[in-house]
Amino acid sequence: MAKNIQPTEKSPKLIVGLDIGTTKILMVMGYLRDDGKIEVCGYGKGPSTGVEYGLVFNLQETIDDITIALNQLLNSIDEPVDEVYVGVAGRHIKSIACTNSVTRPDGLDNMVAQEEVAKMLSDMLCMKVKGSEVITVIPQYYEADERKTTRPRGTLCQKLVGHYQLVTGDTEDVKRICLSVSGARLTSKKLILEPIASGEVCLTEAEKKNGVALIDIGGGTTDLVIFHQGVPVFIKVIPVGGEVITNDIASLNLTKEQAESLKINHGNCIPADTKPDNFITIPDGTGYGQPLKISETNLSQVISARVSEDILKPVRRAIEESGYDKYVRNVVVTGGGAGLRNMPQLCEFILNKNTRIGYPTEGISGTTDSALRHTTCSTALGLLRLGCLEEGQHAAPSNTDMKEESPKGPAKKGPENPEKKTRKMGEFIDSITDWFGKFISMPSDGVN
Repeated sequence: MAKNIQPTEKSPKLIVGLDIGTTKILMVMGYLRDDGKIEVCGYGKGPSTGVEYGLVFNLQETIDDITIALNQLLNSIDEPVDEVYVGVAGRHIKSIACTNSVTRPDGLDNMVAQEEVAKMLSDMLCMKVKGSEVITVIPQYYEADERKTTRPRGTLCQKLVGHYQLVTGDTEDVKRICLSVSGARLTSKKLILEPIASGEVCLTEAEKKNGVALIDIGGGTTDLVIFHQGVPVFIKVIPVGGEVITNDIASLNLTKEQAESLKINHGNCIPADTKPDNFITIPDGTGYGQPLKISETNLSQVISARVSEDILKPVRRAIEESGYDKYVRNVVVTGGGAGLRNMPQLCEFILNKNTRIGYPTEGISGTTDSALRHTTCSTALGLLRLGCLEEGQHAAPSNTDMKEESPKGPAKKGPENPEKKTRKMGEFIDSITDWFGKFISMPSDGVN
């Protein structure tokens, strides 16, 4: 199940990603290898009884479920777990297009410095949105005296305008996520938007640059994120996921467990691909009734109608209303709902775009446990990878904090020096802008 890492002086720092889903809790541990791949060395899985539609509604049950996943992880690898990169999703997530501009009186004589770009992004991160928390700010592009560019540093301009996607979450819902993590005696190192995490391990850089829509069909919600020119440019949460399909099947006089098993093992999105005279026999769970027989075609009709009307058609409308429809060349489907038979074919029919299944393999070591190479694990592995990349970018062998760390564990932290905190924030912001800009090239830049 996992690989035990024996601590040595050269042992890599282990990172943990935590996916608090509607149907499961998944915690994955790993590290960044020298070749840039993520090596997974352990994982733990638990039920999810306190989450509905991606939102924590029963705090104690969610704490207990996270603890189950944590204990399973700890049983698989002899390493402590203190901090986790946590996924955030749910119907409360909103994406807002915003701008921030600065006037530079001497701009035609002095080039735009990276500190100016970082300050603009920092100001966006500090924005106050009533009733909401800013989860992340995604730079889209800049205008240097009305000329579009994704690399404003080094340009000459009197007015610099930054265009961003401000992703927010309801304050109370975000608070419950953090409380559920702290209740399991863990620290939330960072909250990361789940569809962004899934895209990190399911999409190639070429797909992100050329234009792609990622559809992550979870248990409670369906998350849509559009990538163009290498960055996410549009995010939408559809408040319907795979659970409604299970509930529809359960209405055929089945238990929820029977309906879920039937969906996973016999579900088909294309009724024409089934045989009407093929029947699936479900034993009566009570011991009083007769076994129930369900036509394979009837089951497929129930699934196809729900997926088409409540998931894919709303996704199609969202893509059309995003303004990026013409830039979406392909569609990638991941999450638990992607496992339904003929899901890509139904997507292509509804969305009229080439579609493939997104398995979490990008940037992940080929030695990863086969149980994790499933669409249901995309978010957790994506959180792990983003956490590893962030910590890898900021790792500095000469850092005095690292030298002072005790072999028995981290030293107790006192109040952080304000200047040091500001410097760390500046380095963090610089890394974000560099990360988003390094894959992007726009014709208006004049640079290949």
